[in-house]
Amino acid sequence: MPRIDLHPRKSPRQARSADTVETILAAATRVLERESLAGFNTNRVAEVAGVSVGSLYQYFPNKSALIAALIDRQQSALAQAIEDCVAAHERRSLLDALCALADLGVDQQYRRPLLSAALDHEEARLPLEKRLRESEQRIGAAVMSLLHRHQKELATPPKPSDVQDIFVIAKALIEADAMAGRTPPPDLRERVVRALWGYLTAKVPPA
Repeated sequence: MPRIDLHPRKSPRQARSADTVETILAAATRVLERESLAGFNTNRVAEVAGVSVGSLYQYFPNKSALIAALIDRQQSALAQAIEDCVAAHERRSLLDALCALADLGVDQQYRRPLLSAALDHEEARLPLEKRLRESEQRIGAAVMSLLHRHQKELATPPKPSDVQDIFVIAKALIEADAMAGRTPPPDLRERVVRALWGYLTAKVPPA
């Protein structure tokens, strides 16, 4: 696979340049959300942003770099949301925390389904492992802190692989339903929580 340049050409140093970058990324989001990957290209993004293609290329060398920037932002926002959720449930039960995390995951996928599907697809395709490492480490640390807080309820002592398994389970359940429709089924959150609770505690969740 040929090397793809995913890095911005330059970082905005002045307010006007920063505004231009924000406008371009907002337009890229709108194009992906409305037209998905089929209609996504630099010409279309520049048109929606109201800037020239040359102005767009000053900051982003290609459409993959644009998408990488959107994925960076999405993952950073997700990490912050998970950190905030875990902190907010510091004195709550493990079950309450899992319910809140399940709600967060469902909302992330269904609030903007076309955008989420497009970014998920590109995240799997593009070589973003190093760029996403910081967000992944933040997410892992937050979830591990939750597991350590409730380790007496767990079937086995918490370990890093538990974090990966939790996200694989939740992601598989949520994305499978998201592919079938634009609104989450009423029992989706319950199924996600039941799967996570069963994995972590080897028990059936209380009614």
